[in-house]
Amino acid sequence: MANPLVRVLGAVGIAGGVVGAAALGGVTAQRRAVRRYRQSSMDGEADGYGSLAADRTYSVAADDGVVLAVEEVGPVDAPLTVVFAHGWTLRAGSWHFQRYALAHPVGDDTGPAVRLVFYDQRSHGRSTRAEAGHSTMADLAGDLAQVLATAAPDGPVVIVGHSMGGMALLTLAGRDPGYFTHRVAGIGLISTSATALRQAELSRLLVAGSTSIVKLISATVARYPTLIERSRAGSRDAAWLLTRALGFARRDIPAALVDYLDEMISGTPVDVIADFTPALLGLDALAALPALAELPALVACGDADRLTPVRRSEALAAALPDSELVVVPGAGHMAIMEAPEPIDEGLDRLIIRAARRAGLVAPDARPDPARTRTVPVERVRVPVDPTAVDHAPVDRAVSDEEHR
Repeated sequence: MANPLVRVLGAVGIAGGVVGAAALGGVTAQRRAVRRYRQSSMDGEADGYGSLAADRTYSVAADDGVVLAVEEVGPVDAPLTVVFAHGWTLRAGSWHFQRYALAHPVGDDTGPAVRLVFYDQRSHGRSTRAEAGHSTMADLAGDLAQVLATAAPDGPVVIVGHSMGGMALLTLAGRDPGYFTHRVAGIGLISTSATALRQAELSRLLVAGSTSIVKLISATVARYPTLIERSRAGSRDAAWLLTRALGFARRDIPAALVDYLDEMISGTPVDVIADFTPALLGLDALAALPALAELPALVACGDADRLTPVRRSEALAAALPDSELVVVPGAGHMAIMEAPEPIDEGLDRLIIRAARRAGLVAPDARPDPARTRTVPVERVRVPVDPTAVDHAPVDRAVSDEEHR
């Protein structure tokens, strides 16, 4: 069994149970804060998040029998397949904006069609629960391999991972570098890292350094997950506020979007959240980076990401010679939802570069200008030691918004 202290950092901090209530004040104060935010929020799209229809749904069996829920958009015979792996406590619906924005032919719509594949990680969303001890990065990498083998048994593929999904991608590259050399045409690494989340940072962020509270709850979450779930349900306003603070950075996020993220996180059982925490705290995928060096890559993040700080993306980009680094000003860990346009445009450019690599489009193929909402970021190559993820940041490309 994982160390209870390690498990509680994710389980209670993200879930927003007792610690969240303590950190955010009393129940009345929490309720007032949520009400004020809802009243001032410009909702825009009040509903519909995660409701986009799939062209096909099916299941993929993992090596240990876990059943993974998969959805596809686009023609079955599309010459290029893009597979999306979501992050911790989320599900395939977290790619809502990318699913909407990227469902078009490559380039200016005269290029070949693309098939988009989304799946729920084990123990998340509609996928089945993993047994104890099977919530590791190796398990996640194996799941990704099975989805790829089923959804795209042949032809070029692009793999895109957000947060824990990006870590699974890197772990698979370390385990099977030959697959990436021969089959993968491009990769997207969004709000992720090749090295472990630092326990000191995670604990300080999620439990405000309260050692006594951590000790008190660590034994409880290990032995009584049902009790923690009840506490979690009784502090919904605290959980909502924590979701707002940890997932997003901008002040004008629609309350409905916070609701959707909160619903995904709240739908992930507390013991599942806890089970994956050691995988996040024990990651070391630096050895996988050479296997990806020849691939077109997009590395993207928000510069206000509190879970995977921007310096980690800068280090990844510096280690990948054919990468484009997109830093979204003012966005947090959920940049794919908070500020999707720069991310979507970066993925659009990645898909075109991957299609070029696979010989599917002309060398001069470009995105459709009608879909471009921001000035394209420029790629800046700066030699840096990729192990220096917590040292001074390297130069980076940014969108034009940062200069306004």
